[in-house]
Order: sequence, then structure tokens, then C-alpha cells
Amino acid sequence: MDINTINELINCLKRIINNSSVIDIPKSGTSDKLELKSNSFYFFVDINRKGRKKPQCTFQLREQQHKDKPLLRLDIIGPPHPNPPGDYPLAGEVIKCPHLHIAHHEYGDSIAYPLDHDFAKMYLTKEELNEITILLRKFLERCNVGNINEYTYNYQSELLN
Repeated sequence: MDINTINELINCLKRIINNSSVIDIPKSGTSDKLELKSNSFYFFVDINRKGRKKPQCTFQLREQQHKDKPLLRLDIIGPPHPNPPGDYPLAGEVIKCPHLHIAHHEYGDSIAYPLDHDFAKMYLTKEELNEITILLRKFLERCNVGNINEYTYNYQSELLN
């Protein structure tokens, strides 16, 4: 995908299309996806709670026709990410979690930015980083989803992880 297409897909206004007014966040060890729609495109937001590290949590925006090429990916917990060398901000640097991967026409989704970087635009407090429902809402805001407030976000915390 070229950079203009990537930017259009990330920045276009989207709406959640869900039969229920409640969005259930999957339990640890499982995953689910939300469906989104813009005027011209269909999208998925993957909510991935699988993984070895607890509590695992990754959110990812994909467009239906290019679903193998993530547009945005928020990694909350995980190892530091080494950015590839190149001509872009933070090239060759190692980025700690949490971080946001933003699609690039040359590097795919292999570039990560700290959440408070001008490209990431996800300024979260420590308290917000510990609340999965807030994280999902903030990620949806970053994906330019307009009807976030029409839904209730349900998360049942597990007593045993």
C-alpha cells in the first residue's frame, strides 16, 4: 500500500457495527474482533488477549481488503521493539512497551513509536494504561471511530491469571 492509502485508511471516520450495545472484551487467553465501517471501507479491530505474558493485550486495526497488513497495532505489554534502520523518526532505536506500530509503505508494521510521540498521538496516564476498557476506547479514538460512546464496554477481570 502507498502512504496516501495508508493515511486515508487510518484517518477516515469509522463506525462500530455491532448487533449489541455492549462490547465484551475477551478474557485472558482468548481473542475477538470488532467490525468497523467507513463510507468506503470495512475494518476489523482485533482484541488479542492471547500470549505467554500476563496480562497480554494487543489491539490491531486492519482493513478488510488488506487484512494481512495491519494499519495500527497497540502493544501494551511485551519486549522492547527494535525499529529497522531507515529514513524516518526513531529509525534504528529500541522502543519500550507500551508502543504503537503505524503502517509504513516501505516497512509495513515494523515501526513502533512511544505512545506520547507526535506520530502515535496516544497520551495515556499510568492509570489509563492499567484499565483495559479505557485502553480499548483510546485505541478506537486513535483509529478515528466516531460512535464509541454509543456502546458499553464490558470487561470481567479474572481472579486467577
